[in-house]
Amino acid sequence: MTSSPTARAVICGAGIAGVSTAYFLTVGQGVESVVLCDPLPPLTLTSDKSTECYRNWWPNPSMVGFMDRSIDLLEDLSEASDDAFNLTRRGYLYVTGDGADTVSSAERTSGAGGGAVRVHHGADGDPPYSAIEPEGWMNQPAGADVLATPGAVADHFPYLSTTAQGATHVRRAGWFSAQQLGAWMLEQATRRGLTRRRSRVTGVDLAGDRVSAVHLDDGTRIATETFINAAGPMLGDVGGLAGVDLPVHNELHLKMAFEDILGAIPRDAPMLIWADPQRLHLSDEERSLCVEEGRTDL
Repeated sequence: MTSSPTARAVICGAGIAGVSTAYFLTVGQGVESVVLCDPLPPLTLTSDKSTECYRNWWPNPSMVGFMDRSIDLLEDLSEASDDAFNLTRRGYLYVTGDGADTVSSAERTSGAGGGAVRVHHGADGDPPYSAIEPEGWMNQPAGADVLATPGAVADHFPYLSTTAQGATHVRRAGWFSAQQLGAWMLEQATRRGLTRRRSRVTGVDLAGDRVSAVHLDDGTRIATETFINAAGPMLGDVGGLAGVDLPVHNELHLKMAFEDILGAIPRDAPMLIWADPQRLHLSDEERSLCVEEGRTDL
């Protein structure tokens, strides 16, 4: 055992969750002697592979409230950092080609707290439609603009397929650079005394039902009463070190990117989502393999 320091809090995991926790403890609450542990460089395991998008448009009040609070914090951090992470508010555009009732659907989400709904038919008397600001987030509307006819969709998004029958433009939504946000928060926390250890947490000592110390793979034992599990995909394993069974399931997500050589999508477009169900055109052999793996929804 090489040393036995003391800390007010030890955080396991230097992804965006752990870095954010370190920031709000040190900068937000003024907590001294916080240690952030991870054998990998900060923000490198899953945090640099995230989609980095956000929205407050959800079908239940709890999720809307949770996301509105999170977006409030993002906007506060944007102002505090001089927008170091390029927070945008271009919105999400859910497009349908099957004539679905976009107005009723939007009103249900609005009723959960998502914000006001403005319906556009592409005719005189429509409410004003605020144009997208390509950069930044201030002075952008909340709620959603429902483009209820093909003409209304074509008026505002002429580059979309002519098969589009309607669209819902969710406005308190957009994206940002999670890497830049994490880097800025880490820098600020370090200035406030955060200690970083390039080590793996290997054990947690308990005194009764409370944490008393954390062990690292370099032999260090850190005496602490506060241990924060921010281990991302290893959340369950790290919880087990403290005798806590966390029912966590890791789900693999894949992303595909390709160059828009035809320039079909403008660079200032919102997040475009074709909302209708899609089916993959699989061969009989491919479909049989999927069925063998328990996948029957393709």
